[in-house]
Amino acid sequence: MTLYSKFALTIFILFSGLGALLITMHFYSTYMYQQESQQKLHRNLAAHIVKSYAIIKNGILNKDKLDHLFHNLMEVNPAIEIYALDATGKILAFNAPAEKVVRDRIDLKPVLSFIDRKKTLPVEGEDPRSKQNSKIFSAAPLIDKGKLVGYLYVILEGERYKNVFSHLMDSYVFKMSFRVIVVAVVVAMFVAMLVFSVMTRRLKTLANNMQEFRQADFSVLPENSMAIPEHGDELDRLAQSFNEMTERMMQQLSKLKQSDIHRREIVANVSHDLRTPLTTLQGYLETLLRKSSELDDTEKERYLNTALKHSQSLSRLVSELFELAQLDANEQIIRLEPFSLQELVHDVIQKYWLPASERDISVVANFENDLPFVKADIALIERVLDNLIENAIRYTPGNGKIVIALSYSGNRLLVQVRDNGCGIAEKELPMIFERFYRPEKSRDSQSGGAGLGLAITKKILELHGSYIKADSKPGQGAVFKFYLPVA
Repeated sequence: MTLYSKFALTIFILFSGLGALLITMHFYSTYMYQQESQQKLHRNLAAHIVKSYAIIKNGILNKDKLDHLFHNLMEVNPAIEIYALDATGKILAFNAPAEKVVRDRIDLKPVLSFIDRKKTLPVEGEDPRSKQNSKIFSAAPLIDKGKLVGYLYVILEGERYKNVFSHLMDSYVFKMSFRVIVVAVVVAMFVAMLVFSVMTRRLKTLANNMQEFRQADFSVLPENSMAIPEHGDELDRLAQSFNEMTERMMQQLSKLKQSDIHRREIVANVSHDLRTPLTTLQGYLETLLRKSSELDDTEKERYLNTALKHSQSLSRLVSELFELAQLDANEQIIRLEPFSLQELVHDVIQKYWLPASERDISVVANFENDLPFVKADIALIERVLDNLIENAIRYTPGNGKIVIALSYSGNRLLVQVRDNGCGIAEKELPMIFERFYRPEKSRDSQSGGAGLGLAITKKILELHGSYIKADSKPGQGAVFKFYLPVA
């Protein structure tokens, strides 16, 4: 069952109940109004009768006067029934058929309340013709020579008028009121369902969009997306949340697909980079074992040096993979402390002086001596400089130059590592910080690089709240820049 069907059923039950309640209240109020009006109209009837007819004489009922009274009232208004009561409420005489009267006594509490005017009309008293029913009446005390001898009890609705419902249903006003209530309830029900249908139209559209998005396996955005006004209501905010959720899910799914592709590439690259040195290492060691007696000492040393080189390359790759995994998992603890970046740069330059000079490459520093200290993890920043200088040495030809420049910029120190090597193509610049990416794969593989150094550098700087940027043109070298906060 749809939401609209549930609401329509609820509205039908609610308005039907409301209509029944209104009709019942109208019937009751009409009945009570009729009773109140009739009792008000005849409030002094009993007192008028007592005053006009001397029905008490010497403390005794005057039968002749009473019969004359009964006869006259039956001709004037046959609905009226008259009962003469003594002071205790016992019925002494009446104008109704004897077989119809089932009570011999009337409760005087309603009678006294009516006479004393202590109770709001209508006031109903016991009906002598019924053990259960009560009716409106008029009453007056019977006093003889200043002494209370009884009461005149006048029932204003006789037996033939006791079917009040039939009496009211014959009323034109009641019939019109009944019809107006029924029509009003039906119209209100129709308008409520129409308004609900209009108000839930956006909800239906949203539900259809959700269903469409689910049937598309959460991979295709719904075609009929709702336009969201600037100041919308709850449904608009719900639709806005759904649109944002679908976009976020699409982005996450796209990232997951890219991550899966990237993971496959990483597995393939790792497999390749592990297999190459392992295969070479295994080949040289097997050759040494099989042809040990045939090789001289010079050849054995060359074989062992080659195996050691590949073993070192393999160890470096495993170490970098482990380091990158720690950085990705945020397991690397950052120990921030103030230190002199100038001194660290000098130390790193000294460390790489020999491998750089072997390739006829100069590594120099360019900065002022009075630069402030920076606040960072000195070991990790040294790792960043190591990676950038190793990368520069790898791509800088003989007689080349690598410059490490420091400059003060605001509350930060700008670090630049510049070389005059082969450079990087513009289309490859956004990808050089991805793991296992090699701008020139063949030469990089031969030089021992696994394509992880720049990825590690980027992660370390991100942990410091910084970033790294590369500028380059083919044949004009490359510049790597990053910032560190001053202490």
